[in-house]
Amino acid sequence: MGAKARAWRNRALVVLAVLACVVLVLAWPGLPVWAKAALLLSGVAVGIEIAFRHIPAFDLRGRVRWRLRGRGERACALSFDDGPSAQTPRLLDILARHQVKATFFVLADNASRHPEVLKRLAAEGHTVALHGKSHRKLHRANATEIEHELTAALDQLSRLGTTPARLYRPPHGLKNRTLLRVASKLGLRVWAWSRGIWDTDGPAPEILVGRATRFACSGMVLLLHDGRGNEDKPNIEPMLSALPRILERLRSRGFAFVTLDQV
Repeated sequence: MGAKARAWRNRALVVLAVLACVVLVLAWPGLPVWAKAALLLSGVAVGIEIAFRHIPAFDLRGRVRWRLRGRGERACALSFDDGPSAQTPRLLDILARHQVKATFFVLADNASRHPEVLKRLAAEGHTVALHGKSHRKLHRANATEIEHELTAALDQLSRLGTTPARLYRPPHGLKNRTLLRVASKLGLRVWAWSRGIWDTDGPAPEILVGRATRFACSGMVLLLHDGRGNEDKPNIEPMLSALPRILERLRSRGFAFVTLDQV
């Protein structure tokens, strides 16, 4: 889930952290050179830390994947978060009609409410990946809390008869270094996205179509939702109305659709 306002706020915080130190250095002409350098480096470090925690795809060490690489074809990937829900079968019907496979980052608690939908996801060839047990944000959690959340989710899905792909997307894309270490320990590859459609805002379907297809580029990973956090009966009607046009428009431009376990 997410919202445009949050995305721009996070970027603004990064810029402001750096600019604050630059302004302080310029406004303090008597400051020694070493102190100016220290302040500037501190501002950059703070900016990098804010960006790392709050911007899903940002990681200077490249541990978070967010786009497709190394594919000669014109390809993109559809990913859906927060499901499964009571509305997911309608989404699956649309994907089946268009012969498109997608990656579903599921919440184990939601899967327990809709076990038959989880089984259908796997049976129809979609990739089931991990979004967590609940929709809890983990960017301020410690290693024990993070490992408990992820292992509980994996165990829960296993008891439901599904072994998810070793792909993980943290709720809201929020992360810390501990989360990446624990995910690596558990053999999970962390995925973000390159284009958020902001479908949880509930805009008109034509707006969603524009967001998904305007300036479409090969390698993009689209983020949509077949649920809304832990809500039992989410309203995803705008996305369902927009999706057929998104698929048709991208396919008309020569895009192939791949799942994230294929890259």
